[in-house]
Amino acid sequence: MIKKIFIVFFFIFMGCDQLIEKTSPLDGIYYIVDGWEKFEAEDYNRAHDLFSTVLLNNSTQYFTEAYVGLAWNSIYKANTIQGASNSSDREYQRDISNQYFNLAIEYNNETCPPENSDDCSVLCQNLLTGRVYNSSYQALEASRKFYDYGLDSINLLDMVDYSNETINISDTLLNQCNSEYIFDHDEVVTFNRIRILRAQTFIRLGDFESAQAELILVDGLECGLSTQTVIECLNSLDIE
Repeated sequence: MIKKIFIVFFFIFMGCDQLIEKTSPLDGIYYIVDGWEKFEAEDYNRAHDLFSTVLLNNSTQYFTEAYVGLAWNSIYKANTIQGASNSSDREYQRDISNQYFNLAIEYNNETCPPENSDDCSVLCQNLLTGRVYNSSYQALEASRKFYDYGLDSINLLDMVDYSNETINISDTLLNQCNSEYIFDHDEVVTFNRIRILRAQTFIRLGDFESAQAELILVDGLECGLSTQTVIECLNSLDIE
């Protein structure tokens, strides 16, 4: 009888332990991994929830990773919001992405990029590349608004500011980080693509010479600058 009672208490004890283990919060890195999986599956709402869950933790260990994930997620979610009638929602996602990147920088324990070194971490490269992409999209949006809504000088100034930000951040990225970089959650995003974004940005700023110089550096460029103008070349690439 005593033996049976012992066995019952043993299983109750083990069951409680297992229940606690299953219901305890996971370590932040698990939510980061799951968040990127949802991002890659284009489930941006669920990805947002998973990255945000990390921020509920008392430890700030993975806050930089979470904010970088949230920022990229907002960039891609904005790209799914089409049409002039939805421009405010699209712009909100762009703006909040900037805020997430700034928070990622605030919580980052490492200098990004590192001083006196070209050994940028993947996290640092993802952060800088995301900022380049987002500012490039914002420059494009401001440019469209300038031409679509009566040549408002405020939109023109915004376009110039975002374009300069795109060039300045990408200067840092290209000069101090790995030129073989590929975004690990979307292989389309590479340094070649960043150089194309820079060429487009120089065109917006009216600097055709710098745009051409940038395109020359693109590996495997699928247009001929000897027979095409810079704008014709960029248009043939069908990349915004």
